[in-house]
Amino acid sequence: MARPMNPLPTADPQDRRLVAFAAGLRALRVKAGNPSLVTMSKRSGVCIALLSGAHSGRSVPTWRTVEGYVRACGADVTGWQTRWKALQLAQHTAHASRSHASVIRNWASTGRITPPRWSMDETELARVLDQARRFRGLSLRDMARRTAGFSHHTFGAVLRGDRPVSADILLAILHSCGVGPGEARRWMQALADIRPAEELRVRTLLSKRPAPRVPARH
Repeated sequence: MARPMNPLPTADPQDRRLVAFAAGLRALRVKAGNPSLVTMSKRSGVCIALLSGAHSGRSVPTWRTVEGYVRACGADVTGWQTRWKALQLAQHTAHASRSHASVIRNWASTGRITPPRWSMDETELARVLDQARRFRGLSLRDMARRTAGFSHHTFGAVLRGDRPVSADILLAILHSCGVGPGEARRWMQALADIRPAEELRVRTLLSKRPAPRVPARH
């Protein structure tokens, strides 16, 4: 028999959507016969800690986790991705600065992750790229799995601002976030403006046809 789930947190006004989403996942699990997290992990391939976090109501899980949770309960994922995207957008805009919130809403309305229209420095670039990662619902490990060149530790260091954004890792970040060639070109050009030392590498990558691929790193 599955162990009882911890009580959901008392929701602050801006976190009510998050708690409601977690409650929905819990109801789905109960409807499925309350399988244990061990069983759900085996069914979904998602680790127990992530499954537990998904119904905790404390943070927005990645889509991969939600999809695994729903499938482990034998339910149809149709509709859950729409609910997850709405939750993700609400959370990001609630906790982001006003300027970042406008960028995120633009991404949501256009379906394209484009760079902000204002001038950025290196710190701001890292912050906006991390917003893009979160907007796509990706963990650092998800990013590493989607690209062959960099580890999740490297992505984390860059997105925290502990390591500068290079042309190669920017391309890897954009690739993992599913950014199209046209938008990627704009991001790369923005990097050249922010970090002139990267301009030559940016030009080299942008000169390749078709769109540059993420270079292998060992």
